[in-house]
Amino acid sequence: MRILVSTGPSYGLYCPVVPLAWALRAAGHDVLVAAPESLAPVANGSGMPFIPTYGPMHMREVMAHDRQGNPIAFAREEPRMLEQAGRGFGRLAARTLPGLLDVAEKWKPDVIVAEPHTYAAGVVARLKGIPWIEHGVGLGYFREMDKSGADELTPELTELGLGALPEPDLALEPCPASLLPAGGAHGVPMRYVQYDPPATVPSWVFEARERPRLLLTLGTVAPAAGGARVLKDLVNSLPALGVELLVAVADDIVPELGPLPDAVLAAGFLPLASVLPSCDLVVHHCGGGSTMAAILAGLPQLLVPQPIVAEQYDSARRVTAYGSARQLVGQPIDPEAVVENCRALLEDESYGVRARALRAEVAAMPSPASVVPVIEELAGVRPGR
Repeated sequence: MRILVSTGPSYGLYCPVVPLAWALRAAGHDVLVAAPESLAPVANGSGMPFIPTYGPMHMREVMAHDRQGNPIAFAREEPRMLEQAGRGFGRLAARTLPGLLDVAEKWKPDVIVAEPHTYAAGVVARLKGIPWIEHGVGLGYFREMDKSGADELTPELTELGLGALPEPDLALEPCPASLLPAGGAHGVPMRYVQYDPPATVPSWVFEARERPRLLLTLGTVAPAAGGARVLKDLVNSLPALGVELLVAVADDIVPELGPLPDAVLAAGFLPLASVLPSCDLVVHHCGGGSTMAAILAGLPQLLVPQPIVAEQYDSARRVTAYGSARQLVGQPIDPEAVVENCRALLEDESYGVRARALRAEVAAMPSPASVVPVIEELAGVRPGR
């Protein structure tokens, strides 16, 4: 069986799909990743063959600019943020659709697997008469986003004779049942398995320590979009808790943080799956990857959503309501409030109890390998063929 995997050119969109791609390869199937050229190092680093559907690009090009290249002012209210995000993914689909269709015509896949925001994947699958599988990312997102995405992609859909974005033939849901939003359709449960780009595990992960250890991250998008100042303020405030501090951020952002306090054990790219088990608390922006990594580690979380990705606010509300996290809303972020909420999370054991219960719930979900036979049946092929 040939499986074409397609995502947007970002860590947060591609990395969650890697474990299923590995499972399909391990079952004897051919897997090819198709995305904008900028994703090539990440895809190849995960051990997957890659073919570009578009030239080098950054997600900011479609999220922060219209089709004519005019800058778009970021919205601050959730409904408007969702609309902007959907239109951005619509513009991404408009760019990648010709290239993805070309790859499908030449390689002739049996199935296409894509994360929910890759609208081009469903379109190509419909045109080629093959099934497409929607691979959930993180805790999911508002379907309202798709309405503006379809509207943005209307010229291309109309030209191809499609009146709407095609629905997936199968949806895979990594969000644990306890955190699923009320109402709406949910897919086939599949355990979230953390994948980080290749990195060496630091020796201090396994060493004894005397102080609590806290990991701070605002992901890859916010710091690069001007959020380094917020990160710097938090780096200088959190040592007041008497903790060891890890700062997970792109290496090129570290110099913007200035001189680091003695409490900072490490700053730069950190493989979350490897370092989080050595931590006691995570402070983060509630991005899909960071949230799921913290859940897998069974850690309490302080959630400080950033006004860039709309889904972060919804995800933060759900994790907070479950009882394993606290949430801070409003901008700008108040470092004193962050410190006080971290103190509460470290001192109140109930957050840790709930976090460990959530980790156990995820561990009991079906693995990506167990979903492979479902995909084989959908494609109408024999196992390993």
